[in-house]
Amino acid sequence: MLKKMNLPNKLTCLRIILVPLFVIAMCLPTEWVWPIYTALGIYIVAALTDFLDGYISRKKGLVTKFGKIMDPLADKLLVSTGFIMLTGFGIIPAWITVIIVFRDFFVNALRMFGTDNNKDLAASLSGKIKTMFQLVGIPLGILNIALLPEYGYLSFIENASKMDMVGLGINVFMTVAISVAVIATLWSFVAYLIRFKNDIDYEN
Repeated sequence: MLKKMNLPNKLTCLRIILVPLFVIAMCLPTEWVWPIYTALGIYIVAALTDFLDGYISRKKGLVTKFGKIMDPLADKLLVSTGFIMLTGFGIIPAWITVIIVFRDFFVNALRMFGTDNNKDLAASLSGKIKTMFQLVGIPLGILNIALLPEYGYLSFIENASKMDMVGLGINVFMTVAISVAVIATLWSFVAYLIRFKNDIDYEN
């Protein structure tokens, strides 16, 4: 099957395969230190595949139905897993993860209605912004675990004096990236509701 796939679709499949490897690395004892950096490396590689498959598919005109469905699914698996793991470590509050995961499940349902009605499934501007900041915020959150495991989202407001400059910068940038991601997530959620409202058949 892989031989028949184009390169963007292979990169999408690679991203899906990297998700459980990321989880395994994150679940290893943090006292060892290296698992966190391994998880960070895995996540960065997975995020790069997201950029590369989109770039290659657009540049070479390799857009397929498989890619339209599986690429967003791979993104959601990667992002949702990242937020869930960071919440487990106490870096990101649960309410943020709930918003992210809820939006992704709901939009997946809307995409199904769109498919049935031959609607365009391409990601909107808000969706692309959301994904970009999520894929930036999560690696920063992983770095935060490595350098400041006792501090999380918004911690710099009350604990800046207890952090070194590197840790403080990471905490600030992580907080900003996650905050923008949440705003873009809500924006994207509303945009999809408006975009597909005429395709929801409540009677069938």
